Amino acid sequence: MNPGNSISKSSGNPLALSDEERELSLYDRLQAGGLDEEEERPKLKEYWVIIVRHKFTILLFTLIALVASAIYTSLQTPIYRSSVKLQIDREAARIVSFEGVTPREAAYSFDFYETQYQLLKSRGLAKRVIEQLGLESSDQFKAEEKSSFFREIKHFFGGGSNSGGGEDKPGSSSRGLENLLLSNLTVSPIKNSRLVVVSYDSPNPELAAKVVNALAKSFIDTTMERRFENSSYAKTFLSDRIKQVRANLEESERKLVEYAGEREIVDMDSKQSILMQKLEAVNTRLTEVEAERIKAESRFQEMKVSGADSFDRVTDNEVIQAYKERLAELEGEYQDNLRVFKPAYPKMQRLQGQIKELKRKISEESSGIQSSIKSDYQAAVREQAMLQSRMADIKGQILELQRKSTDYQALKRDVETNRELYDGLLQRIKEVGVAAGVGANNISIIDKGEVPGAAYKPNLKRNLQIALIIGLLGGIGLAFLFEHLDDTIKSASEIEKLTELPALGVIPEVRLDSDTESIALKTWEEPKSAIAEAYRSCRTALSFSSPSGSPDVLHVTSSMAGEGKTTSAISLALVYVQAGANVLLVDADLRNPSLHNELGLPNDTGLTNYLVGGYKASEVIQEGLTEGLYVLSTGPLPPNPAELLGSGRMKEFLQTAADKFDLVIVDGPPVLGLADALILANMSSATVMVVDAGVTRTGALKGAVQRLRQARANVLGALLVKYGQGRSGYGYDYQYDYNYYSYAADEAEERPKLAS
Repeated sequence: MNPGNSISKSSGNPLALSDEERELSLYDRLQAGGLDEEEERPKLKEYWVIIVRHKFTILLFTLIALVASAIYTSLQTPIYRSSVKLQIDREAARIVSFEGVTPREAAYSFDFYETQYQLLKSRGLAKRVIEQLGLESSDQFKAEEKSSFFREIKHFFGGGSNSGGGEDKPGSSSRGLENLLLSNLTVSPIKNSRLVVVSYDSPNPELAAKVVNALAKSFIDTTMERRFENSSYAKTFLSDRIKQVRANLEESERKLVEYAGEREIVDMDSKQSILMQKLEAVNTRLTEVEAERIKAESRFQEMKVSGADSFDRVTDNEVIQAYKERLAELEGEYQDNLRVFKPAYPKMQRLQGQIKELKRKISEESSGIQSSIKSDYQAAVREQAMLQSRMADIKGQILELQRKSTDYQALKRDVETNRELYDGLLQRIKEVGVAAGVGANNISIIDKGEVPGAAYKPNLKRNLQIALIIGLLGGIGLAFLFEHLDDTIKSASEIEKLTELPALGVIPEVRLDSDTESIALKTWEEPKSAIAEAYRSCRTALSFSSPSGSPDVLHVTSSMAGEGKTTSAISLALVYVQAGANVLLVDADLRNPSLHNELGLPNDTGLTNYLVGGYKASEVIQEGLTEGLYVLSTGPLPPNPAELLGSGRMKEFLQTAADKFDLVIVDGPPVLGLADALILANMSSATVMVVDAGVTRTGALKGAVQRLRQARANVLGALLVKYGQGRSGYGYDYQYDYNYYSYAADEAEERPKLAS
């Protein structure tokens, strides 16, 4: 083909921008459109997207948890629960409350009820129930040892046998039977009431009801027995104690009367009261004097430390202040006259005399104040010493009086104590008699335990609910773990955060109806499709990428092979052709070319033939499959692609093509591992990175962009392709409704298919 003679740029330059558009860069237009590229997606939305992406993992984990729960439940032995409801009231009046006679009952109801709950779970009560029901010989009761799925597995593998010298089973001893009964017993107080529910679990429903009813009856019986035993003991104890206390009371009264008669004591309390009043008065005055002494001493010490000249009592004295003011006037007058007269001048001598006299008066007044402060301090010290002496004298009189009355007071206290104890014991022994005769019970059965008709556990519904919650939480945790370990690019925002490059477009994933169908040609064959609108959106973004519009030479590359750069290069070329531009599509991947296969063109001659010489550009450029599209394939693969691409002939070709065509799109090789892409990026006006959503790794993209920047390439941005829930797991974050912009049905004309 020889299209070169007829190729020229389209009239009117379809890629040019208006004057107003030329003033706006891509970033500025995004800002004008109200899109804040710096705004991060809400965290909750990100979490939800992660959950949706890994929904099958979460569902599988939940299903496994449900199945495991169902298997575990089916392997458990059915357990039946029978419950009895008791009402426990506070006990009747206390029989004995004297300290040292019997222990005092706890002051709070909480302690009382907690004690009752512990008594219900006591070994003594359990032993009594076992003996009453004959459970020590019951095989059903001994077979109640709790079994579980894990114990059965252990027993299945031989780990559950008890051969020789191992631990005794719960039912092999009296203590083991008690442990077994208590392990199946549950005491549940009902909040804000005096009711308590006592439950017993057993594989045998009849045995469960029998045990719990026997336990309630035995608890009431033991409580009554303790009450009667305490009453009988208290009555005997109180009778003996009354005899002893009566004798003590009579003896103490006799001694008190004899002591008072021998010493002619009438009333020692009144005399002691008078002395105490005097002591209190002296002590009050001593406190006041001590405060005055401390204050006087403080002023005295302050005067000694600061000196008379700076002491506030001196400096604040009105007489001294008047003297000092007159002294200041005389000294000022003296200094003024000193400029005219000599010190020996009579007037100056007279002023000196007046100044000296004023200083003497100030000194005398200051000395008087100091003497007054010192006198006040010394007077306060003397008065304090006198009061202390008086106080010591009164204390001595009180101590002497107390010493004389010690024996009398001791005898008097003995009489009072014995009388109080005797009166209290008489009252208590009457109460004991009444309590023993009444025999009231503070515990009653509200509801007896019935034979359960259904198993209490295992509860399949509850276990499945728990398994569902655990499965969902575990699955979500696993999903976030997978997400943390997944380092692929999934959204345009990730590209912007990682590389600081704008996302020029987001291309949705397309499902092909057959293996022979080409994604690249859908842009032309189906102009109303979402992928066509996406590439048109990218074309618009490229048009605003610089003040002059789209770049003359656009280099399309990717970090690794297979990310869709060739498809994107073809699609971009087609959408520019749809806009009326003449586009040259160059396949510069001299190692693994695929552009000619996508377009169904021969590859006998191409870019390689032109670069090595012998061919003109017009001889190797082929007319595309539609008007306005021209293609330059690679031709034969050379042994030295990097050298050919870096030659001056390649640079000259791109410059010439840029002058001849509206746009030159170069389909380059991947960036990583090769130098070819860096050479092409340096020669091109701009470079676009193609990123495969859910496939391209962050490290690869970051490394590729870094290499391009090191090569001083003009990287305009990135194009996210194959974007959809199937690949990226994030859905259409930007809510691109490309079909909204498709052509109206009454105006659309079916475009001709690409000719072969």
